[in-house]
Order: sequence, then C-alpha cells, then structure tokens
Amino acid sequence: MKTLIFVLSFLFIATSWAEDTCVIHEAQDLYKYQDQILALAKKAKTPEALKNEMQSPLRCLVETFKDSDDMLTKYVAGSCLQRLMGGPEIQGFKKNRAHDIVFQSLINQQLEQSDLLTKSEISDFAQGKWQEYIDFCKGSVTELLCSELLPTNDRIKVQNEMLGATSMLVLKSAYHQFSGETKRKIHQQITKLYRETSKESPLKRRVIEQIYREINKPSIELRGS
Repeated sequence: MKTLIFVLSFLFIATSWAEDTCVIHEAQDLYKYQDQILALAKKAKTPEALKNEMQSPLRCLVETFKDSDDMLTKYVAGSCLQRLMGGPEIQGFKKNRAHDIVFQSLINQQLEQSDLLTKSEISDFAQGKWQEYIDFCKGSVTELLCSELLPTNDRIKVQNEMLGATSMLVLKSAYHQFSGETKRKIHQQITKLYRETSKESPLKRRVIEQIYREINKPSIELRGS
C-alpha cells in the first residue's frame, strides 16, 4: 500500500513538473503558452492567483524571446509578448477582456520589483529587443545609422506602460554600447525623458528614474594615488 502511494505521489509530482516545463519543438508551440496565460485570466479567482499561475508560461515566452537563436522562434515569442503587453491587434489575433486583465497584472508585477533594470519581465524582454537590434546592426551598418533606429521620445510617450518602459530599457542598452557623440545624444534623450515622463505613468516613471540614476552614477575615485 505504501509503495502504491509512493508511486502515485511520484507520478503526480512528475506530471506537475512536466506541465511547468517549457517544451518547444517548433515556433508554433509558443502560442499554447500565450493561450494558457489568457485562459488563466478568465478563471483565476484573485489577482494574486493569476500572478502566481501565469509565472511558468510567462517565463517560457520571455526566456525564449531573450535567448533563442532561431529567428522564427524569437519572432513568435516576441509577438506573443507584444500582445500580452498591450500591443495592437493584428490580423488573426483579436484582443479581448483577458488581454486587458493580463496587461494590468503584468504592470502590477513590474511595479512590485525593486530592480526593474535587471530583475523584471520587461528587462528580459528589452534584452531580446536589444539583441534583435544588435543583429541588424552587425557588419557594414554604421553606428550613426543604427542610432537613428532607436526608439524616439515621441514614440515612447505614446506607447503604453509596458512597451514604453521596454523601449526605455533599449535606450539604456544603447547608451552602454555606443560611444562618443552617439552616446552623448542618447544621454540627452534619456535626460529629456527623465524630465518629461509623468508620474501618471508610474511604470515608465520608475524605469526612467532608475535608468537616469544608473547612467549618472559618479565615477569612483581611486584613493591613495
């Protein structure tokens, strides 16, 4: 009897683990994780329950977008995340109330994080976005031309909380990547965002404050020289 209970317990744990594992055989498999999150939005009894239950499929999408080397897989993961983060409707994918619930849950989750620059879903999403940018700029494309393709302040202002904050984080990566005149212009752009981003956009405001502090840290002076 004890052996039977042990076996059943093991199978239950193994099944639960399998359900939480990110299994992707082809890019289209990612849609099931998007659909799983949207289904949770419809049946979760509390916001806290939704936040906890969506973590596994959400991490699957985010980490796939950030780390995948396959262009199609990366594209599908990014498209799923764009929609969950409040992006516009596209042909074949209609938004509904579940999208709005997930979007608000994602904002709340980010606002609970103390370090939005490195330990949040938007920071991982921005890393994936930045990698796309770097891949495009390899080779003969000049730094000046690449800098012209960065998110503009006008675009960031009209983007929603999640996507606007992500664009800000892409600018941060560009600031650390580039040098000279390009770096100076990006610093000016970030400074302008810092001055103009309203507290009525709490996520974007918090992100730009953290970025502004990071890029304006005083250099450490060497002592004893």
